[in-house]
Amino acid sequence: MTDKSSFLDALRDEYETVQHVPSGHGAVEEFNVIDARMRKSYKWLEKAVTYLNGIKSPIKHRFDLGHGIVFEGPRFGRGVLGQHSQSIRGFPVIDEISLYYHVCASKPISVEMSTVDAELMKTAVEAANLQYDCRRVRDADGVVRKCVVSVPQEIPSAVVFRTNYRNGIVTITLTNADRFDRVTLALQSGAIKEQLLEDLLKFILGLDRALLRHAQLAGISGRPRS
Repeated sequence: MTDKSSFLDALRDEYETVQHVPSGHGAVEEFNVIDARMRKSYKWLEKAVTYLNGIKSPIKHRFDLGHGIVFEGPRFGRGVLGQHSQSIRGFPVIDEISLYYHVCASKPISVEMSTVDAELMKTAVEAANLQYDCRRVRDADGVVRKCVVSVPQEIPSAVVFRTNYRNGIVTITLTNADRFDRVTLALQSGAIKEQLLEDLLKFILGLDRALLRHAQLAGISGRPRS
């Protein structure tokens, strides 16, 4: 039993890591300090996205919607970085940094399935914000019992930083980053450093999960934690 407990121990360690709550009672950094962190982060990400767009780095995550719809050989593609500003005491500060990109599979997907499975798959595909086509297939007697579901090879993905200058909390929302899901992390502004940005990109590329050590899990699929 001792040898078989290592996996459970690893899960427990990761659980305890993501349960760490960034203190909301510490001193909130001055708005100009937070803004400086956001601007430095934007410049760092801008360079990184430029490199990734050229490299088309492989992504070591498995994107599987079930019923045979699996995206093979995913790679990073077509990343676009943006920012949003607000005014504090008459000074413009960055309150949002957004990275929109595509996870590009090696080929489009086309799977034949029952009409019942096709309806279930429609819900999953729409939840993942994927385009799709469903073609009904008639049997020799003219009855539709199967459908051919086709999905393009691109998965729309995003990472969005949002900063609350009042309490110093930064939330990071990842959409379709390591799976078909939307996850929100929360951390203090002081944690926005180059190491976190490196861990973020490594998480996106499936190289490691160190990103989870920096932040509290604040929500899954857009649903806040109770």
